[in-house]
Amino acid sequence: MERWLLYLHVASVLGFMLVHGASVQVMWKLRWEPDPERSLHLFDPLSDVRPLRALLVAVIVTGLASGWVGGWWRQWWPWLSLVLLGVIAWAMYRYGGGFYGLIEGAATDAVAARGGPDAAAKQAAFEVARRAWHPIGMTVVGLGGVAVILWLMVFKPI
Repeated sequence: MERWLLYLHVASVLGFMLVHGASVQVMWKLRWEPDPERSLHLFDPLSDVRPLRALLVAVIVTGLASGWVGGWWRQWWPWLSLVLLGVIAWAMYRYGGGFYGLIEGAATDAVAARGGPDAAAKQAAFEVARRAWHPIGMTVVGLGGVAVILWLMVFKPI
C-alpha cells in the first residue's frame, strides 16, 4: 500500500504541474505581450481553476497518507515539506494571482483610453505592469520550492 500511495502522490504532483503549465505559460506570455488588447485575450485559458485545485488537494491528501503509512511524521522533513508547500501556495495565490490582476487592470485601462488624452499614460502604466517581477519571482519560488520538497522526499534527512 505504501508504494501505491507514493505512486499516487507523485502522479498527482505531475498532474498538478501539467495543469499548472497553462498558468505559467500565460504569465510569461503576458510579460512579453506589448498589446494590451491581445493581453486580455490571454486570460481565456485561465477561466477554470477547479482541476488545479482538485489536483492540489490530491497532492496534499496522498502526501499526508504516505507520511502516515510510511511512519515518517516522527521525522522533521515531512513537516518542513508541508510548510514549504503552504508557503509556495500562499506566494502563488498572493503574488502570482496579483500579477494577473495587475496586468488585467492595466490592460483594461489602456484599451479603454485608446484615442483619448491619457492613452499614452495608460499604455506606459501597462508597460510597467507587464515588466513586473512576478513571473521571474514565481518561477523561482515554484521551481525552487518544489526542488527542495523533492530533495526532502528523496533523501529523507533525519
